[in-house]
Amino acid sequence: MQGQPIWLLTITDQAADDQDKQRVLMVGQEHGQERSASLALLELARWLVTPAAAGIRRSQSVGLMPIANPDSWEDLRFNNLNDVNLYADYSLEGEPTQPESQAIAHTLARLQPELFCSLHGTEFGWKYRMGESNGFSWTTSQFDRAHSRLFIEEINRAAETAGFPQDRGEEEAERILPWLPGHVYHSYYSGQRMTSCVHAYHRCHTLANTMEVHHPLSGLIRCIRMLELGMQPWRTEKVAGYPVRTMFQQDETFVAAYGQTAAERRASRVELWTHANQFLVARGVSEPVGLAVTAFSLDPNDFDRWRTMEIDAFLRQYGEEQGIDLTEIRAACQQYDRLQSIRCDQIKPVANPQGAPPIRAATKGLSLRLRLPGQATVQRIWLDGRTIRPSPRDGYESWHTPNNFTMLQFNIPPRAQSDQYQRHLIVAAYEAPRIDRGKLT
Repeated sequence: MQGQPIWLLTITDQAADDQDKQRVLMVGQEHGQERSASLALLELARWLVTPAAAGIRRSQSVGLMPIANPDSWEDLRFNNLNDVNLYADYSLEGEPTQPESQAIAHTLARLQPELFCSLHGTEFGWKYRMGESNGFSWTTSQFDRAHSRLFIEEINRAAETAGFPQDRGEEEAERILPWLPGHVYHSYYSGQRMTSCVHAYHRCHTLANTMEVHHPLSGLIRCIRMLELGMQPWRTEKVAGYPVRTMFQQDETFVAAYGQTAAERRASRVELWTHANQFLVARGVSEPVGLAVTAFSLDPNDFDRWRTMEIDAFLRQYGEEQGIDLTEIRAACQQYDRLQSIRCDQIKPVANPQGAPPIRAATKGLSLRLRLPGQATVQRIWLDGRTIRPSPRDGYESWHTPNNFTMLQFNIPPRAQSDQYQRHLIVAAYEAPRIDRGKLT
């Protein structure tokens, strides 16, 4: 408003392939007097150009906006010159009202980052006592919670190991996060406004972290730990990256972003998240150990058509409509009682932020996952009635997770828009690990 620039500093290895880099955006000083946040980001910039950060520079593009509210820097003003709280200048459907928050929103829309962090803090000299926290805001937004709490806990522990204690909000209050209608005093209290972190998550399924920084060194330690976590596979994943790939989960079935590179997964993630209210997943009830069957559809009418069907009738109808032979699969599914479906928009009623029209096909690709018990051994895999082979492009992948699950991922390449809704039937025959009953006695 006074013509002062808002700087975006991007640090990355320009010799490395941008297609396989994750994107990160960190913003400081949305509140004018919170200079410790800006200092933490400037220290991070200094660290990012050292040899210790070479791996991060090769695999990530890190954007830093240390001073998002420049007009209020000198006067230590909380809001901007229009007396607007820039951090809370957002809504689920509309755009921010202020030029500073619009600059952040435009940057988020352009980058569609895997990780976004909004840093807050205190004045020079740390004149008042304040706690530190990650993943939530104390006074601004009831909705501003990291969607991967285990990720945030890794950051908390890194700070505490270095001697900086961290609040955990609901743990400190010993109250639940969701508000209880008429009994909010039994819930963890926080204000009811949308923030830049909520905006990033809602639009792009970005992992968002609100960080309260009292001492810049603590903020630096936590920022480094966040970037390090993006260098390793997450608990459920096969490839390194931030936990933003899963769009939907119902029981043991998942919808995930498709792609071999970070750029491919990013494009798929944003498209799928925008249309997540369309997802329909149907899976067998009384599913026998050793066999898993799941159907996926983008046609909302399939919910009423599928939900009360017996499994054999469903497979017969599906095979006729799709023109595929399911004789072998029908024989294997005689142990099922019925097929049950669940629709994503019953779980996430606000999952289509841009008001985008329904899609009939995932033009950026689609991955469907089955989670099997223990260290299962895959015996045979079918996709749409045909046996498929391992392939990261158009077959399946399998891996064991550190928490003792077996993941099966069906990779379905990008498909052009068509007049027919995209549907898929995935079937897996596997051998589950035996339980040593002797250990139970």
